[in-house]
Amino acid sequence: MKRIITSLLFSVLLFFSIPTHTLAEKSIQQQIDEATIGDTVILTDGQYEENIVIDKAIKLIGNDGVTFIQQTSEPMISVQANDVVIERIKIHNKTDYEDSAAILLNGNNNMLKNLEITTNGYGIKLDQADNNELSHITITGNEDIPLSKRQHGIDLWKSHHNEIHHTYIKHVKDAIYIEHSNETSVHHNDASHSRYGYHLMFTKNTTIEHNESYENVSGMMIMGTNGTNANHNSLKHNQKNVQSLGLLLFDVEDATITNNDITNNRVGIFVESASHNDISMNNVQSNYIGLQFKGAKSNVIHHNSFTANVVQGQAEDSSNNITNENYWGDHFGFDLTGDNVSDLTYEVHPFYLIVTNEYPPFQLLFQSPGMIFLEQLLHTPIEERLIDQSPLLKSPLHNEISHTDHQMLLFLFSFSLFFISLIIIFMGVKKR
Repeated sequence: MKRIITSLLFSVLLFFSIPTHTLAEKSIQQQIDEATIGDTVILTDGQYEENIVIDKAIKLIGNDGVTFIQQTSEPMISVQANDVVIERIKIHNKTDYEDSAAILLNGNNNMLKNLEITTNGYGIKLDQADNNELSHITITGNEDIPLSKRQHGIDLWKSHHNEIHHTYIKHVKDAIYIEHSNETSVHHNDASHSRYGYHLMFTKNTTIEHNESYENVSGMMIMGTNGTNANHNSLKHNQKNVQSLGLLLFDVEDATITNNDITNNRVGIFVESASHNDISMNNVQSNYIGLQFKGAKSNVIHHNSFTANVVQGQAEDSSNNITNENYWGDHFGFDLTGDNVSDLTYEVHPFYLIVTNEYPPFQLLFQSPGMIFLEQLLHTPIEERLIDQSPLLKSPLHNEISHTDHQMLLFLFSFSLFFISLIIIFMGVKKR
């Protein structure tokens, strides 16, 4: 018995005499400093208030219980190296510094994913950082801060060949802002309740596709760019003020705008001081103005569907734009050759827009007999009209019901009525 007690006492004294240094006792910065290239630093559950700098190629991995609390104007996480991976971390910015960023990237070939950021300033800033991937990130700004004082969710400056996808951003200034950055891929993102959903400035060869933008002041602002591809985006319900737009092309050249759903905005597509752009296969529906030109030249607008817009279109100081072979929901055409192209020219007369801009109370007379009569009597100047020399008689969009389908549905409906009528007649004769 004495031997057992002696052994236990010796074990206890030995345990307390050996110093223990676990990773939990070290700061995150200490763990990063002690790590070597290629190491993984795994964070334990808890809240952390230290600002950290990553200056070597490591992985920083958290979990659902890891939260950084930002209390200073310095970035919560600053990446100054290449080939860094950061994932499964939450950052909560509690500062009053408008210019503070939750994460600052100055390196290349880094990967940020599965992050959740709430911020009073910037979410993520890329400053001369190339070939990075940002994905599955949620960024939420402070909706109580006025739009003019908010900052962008993701901000790129002179950063090239980056990929941003599957992000969910709201209540910021611009959800994704890209300036002087080339070859950026932006896809499958969700932007809402901000100033602009997506904002491109002086970029080249940007691809922006399969994104959603809704309940913003404007959906997508493309400005001073060359070679932009904007495809398969949804730009809806962006109408927070009278200047709200679904899509703006300003000083843009050689852009391809296709297969976008642009609905319920103040202006659907606004093309200003832009040239040599191809706009096709877009659904432009239920906007106040469908398509508007101002100082635009040599653009091709074809195979789009314009339906249920209060004013289908308007042109101002614009020339050499080709607007043929579009579908206009209010056009009553005539097809002599059976090619589903109207032999009657379609002209957009923005008379209602001109009158209501001059006399806003006239908006109450929309589609009234008097307004229609005045539109026929007083012609819009020809330089302000959009003219389609060969308007389509059916929508070119794949999700529209074709003319043949309409005929088949009508036949089935008529046959059903005929069959039901025969049954009723038969039952009546049988009763007698």
